[in-house]
Amino acid sequence: MGATFPQISRFLPNNIEIHSSADIISDALDTSSTIQGILSAISEDKSLAIFRMIAEEDNTGVESLIICRNLQLTHKKYYQRLAALIRYSLIIRKVGSKKYILTSLGKVVYTTLLSIQYVLDNIWKFKAIDEIKICDNGVYGDLDKIAGSLVDTLVHKEQIKEILKK
Repeated sequence: MGATFPQISRFLPNNIEIHSSADIISDALDTSSTIQGILSAISEDKSLAIFRMIAEEDNTGVESLIICRNLQLTHKKYYQRLAALIRYSLIIRKVGSKKYILTSLGKVVYTTLLSIQYVLDNIWKFKAIDEIKICDNGVYGDLDKIAGSLVDTLVHKEQIKEILKK
């Protein structure tokens, strides 16, 4: 049996509140945290660059001034992009600091972006696998076995191997 909210809250600092799962779900629906919103928040080049800068600093965070200067953005353009990343729960500001870090959702999205980048960097390998899958089965025999062998040989990321073998 798990601990109740009052039991947990006595271990937390005074400024942290615990909400029920119903409140969290309601908040998620209110902020329209949709796939489309998340993708739109990182779809523009400069927004993606902000997101990547924050992600590459792990949990230390990046200050706004550094991001603005490195990306040569006006304050208005910077804060418009930052607001979208915050609205869709991709980043948060560290308490008592001007630094931004990725949220748990942001880490998952960033990891997915890295996987996409891996595929793009090695696109010829994935095209070769696709070509085998669409060949005439009568000519080559067991295409699934051949494609599986190609996946094992050409793809070095286990997560992507698992996806391709489904």
